[in-house]
Amino acid sequence: MKIVGFILSRNNGNLIEKAIKKCPKCINEIFISDDKSNDNTQEIAKRNGVQVFTNEKVNGYGGNVKNALKIAFENFDADYAVEIHGDGAQFHPDATYDALKIINDQITKPDLILGSRFLDFKNNMKMGYPLERMIPNFFISRIERILLKINITDFHQGFRIYSKNFYKTINLNNLADNYLLSFEVILHAKKNKLQICEIPVICDYKSDHTSHKLFGKNSAFTYQIETFNLIYKYFRNKL
Repeated sequence: MKIVGFILSRNNGNLIEKAIKKCPKCINEIFISDDKSNDNTQEIAKRNGVQVFTNEKVNGYGGNVKNALKIAFENFDADYAVEIHGDGAQFHPDATYDALKIINDQITKPDLILGSRFLDFKNNMKMGYPLERMIPNFFISRIERILLKINITDFHQGFRIYSKNFYKTINLNNLADNYLLSFEVILHAKKNKLQICEIPVICDYKSDHTSHKLFGKNSAFTYQIETFNLIYKYFRNKL
């Protein structure tokens, strides 16, 4: 079983070393998928002995994930690929340990593993999970859980693990290049009857990190409206 971690970076030079050091020992290899940063990411990666794959152009979050998955499964021959964010790994990759318990215990191996802040709610509140983000996410995730009949509690989080079967089954070209990809992977996994499961994850809101603004252009509010549009398209195509 080979577990590969990919660290997504876009000008995260000031925080990426922290993300590297947070990677647990259960992850066999890590690399940085850099979205054409113009900072000192390369220098910091070299100092920490981590290989960097730089995109030819700025691809956006979704485009960067797609490139990273291709590298993880084709270059590194991963069985599972762990998504880690370069903003100091705000969603702690130690959650990989819980994922491995599920992978090793289940006869049917999960294809997509999602982290949930609600499965360790008390500790996430201690880490500063803002109410203005937590409350809408709780109710929206509950609505989406009922509509899509997917037994997960946190649809909009920053920690996920992809299996080789997921990579072989899902056509990544059909996924968005922006942040909508994080929701699309769930819909596509559901559509293709892949195994989705959930594990607790700790998210650090107290330390330096990057985050969507709540309102305005490219905000969390805009993203949420677009996710409901995706749900509408999902049911329209299904019917």
